[in-house]
Amino acid sequence: MVRHKGVAMAIKEMRWCEDIGMFAVDRPIDTIPGKAEGSCVWATDFCKSKCYNEKLYKLYPDMRLKDIRNEQEWQSASAEDYANSLARKKKQVKRWRLMTRGEAIKDHSDVDRIIAIAEATPDSLLWIPTRAWRDPELRERIRKELMPLENLAVLASIDPETREEEQSLLDDGWSTMFFGDDEDTEGRFKCPKTWKKMKGHCGICKAGCFAPKLLNRQVRVHLSEH
Repeated sequence: MVRHKGVAMAIKEMRWCEDIGMFAVDRPIDTIPGKAEGSCVWATDFCKSKCYNEKLYKLYPDMRLKDIRNEQEWQSASAEDYANSLARKKKQVKRWRLMTRGEAIKDHSDVDRIIAIAEATPDSLLWIPTRAWRDPELRERIRKELMPLENLAVLASIDPETREEEQSLLDDGWSTMFFGDDEDTEGRFKCPKTWKKMKGHCGICKAGCFAPKLLNRQVRVHLSEH
């Protein structure tokens, strides 16, 4: 990305995701030698074994090239770049997501970057599922600095491997997003997009992942396996 002084640049790699009904940003899952570092450093073994993006990488080799560009842009773009790009979109930008592929919060620099983006885009609600809670220092920073922001819907992504840690997350005020066992639904909100196959529903849903901000309510979202 070539930047001219005082000029905000377009976010070229942000993409419209028909499946969830909003724009999204992605990052590489694993390291592409000499090109980009992988972001999924907090993934569990279960997560890695179920990763549908790994299957897509095999089907569509050019996805890795796209993820190289994704990471370059994530590292170089400013918060104002995101704000200006969203302002120019023709489809809805009231909600958007980090990330649909890869991890939004790989390290502390990502926390700083997300704070800046949130401040620059006050009229958009940003959805961030993350496994970064598995790192004690990041967990505390996310809880103290990201979760209070009015336009960030942050959810702890969990699976059967980390299910026993869910209660401690709930006790700390987190909302959760669970995947990996369709029998474990008690007390969870069944995601309409995955359970009822309601394509694009994430863009308008209020009771699921966006409930912590739209309804001021803690939520335990359950994604269907199928």
